[in-house]
Amino acid sequence: MHDFNGRIVDLAQKVKTPSHLLTSLLTEQSYSDSVIFLAHCLKKRYSISWGYVCLIHTPVLWSSQEVNVLEGINSWLKEPAEKYRRSHEKDLHHLGVKSPIAWLGQAIFWSGGSITPEDAPEVNPSPSLFGQAVSGAVQLAALVENAMHSDKLYPQFIKLGIKLVEGMHKDDLLALSLEGI
Repeated sequence: MHDFNGRIVDLAQKVKTPSHLLTSLLTEQSYSDSVIFLAHCLKKRYSISWGYVCLIHTPVLWSSQEVNVLEGINSWLKEPAEKYRRSHEKDLHHLGVKSPIAWLGQAIFWSGGSITPEDAPEVNPSPSLFGQAVSGAVQLAALVENAMHSDKLYPQFIKLGIKLVEGMHKDDLLALSLEGI
């Protein structure tokens, strides 16, 4: 589990629900804290769904390799099978650490199951790696094009996360548009 900073812990003790915490963080423009909280505290499939929606609504023209990985992420969301999880094993290596899509693919690989080759003894990823990868993906997406859109994207991404925290089903989230969020 992520070791949250003291300010988040103090604020969490003063609010009644996670959505109130996120709304308070959003009001304070504590965008990074909000993203970290969401990435680590949502159920894994919800966290990946949230990251995916953030990425598909990021105003950037993704490379053909990134588009292929996004399609793979969508396949995993529809059917979280081992073959789809394993297909994301090398995304970070191929796309590089500056690609938010690579980090979301890495989060899928770290979401469960062994991280060693299929014929080797099983080794599970550290529990915090998954949330760190989702958080990295969303934060990189908000900072595309030298942070030109970050003042708009961070609040939209966090409001999508609040909808999930308030009980929206992940499939409903996938159908949302950022317009009006």
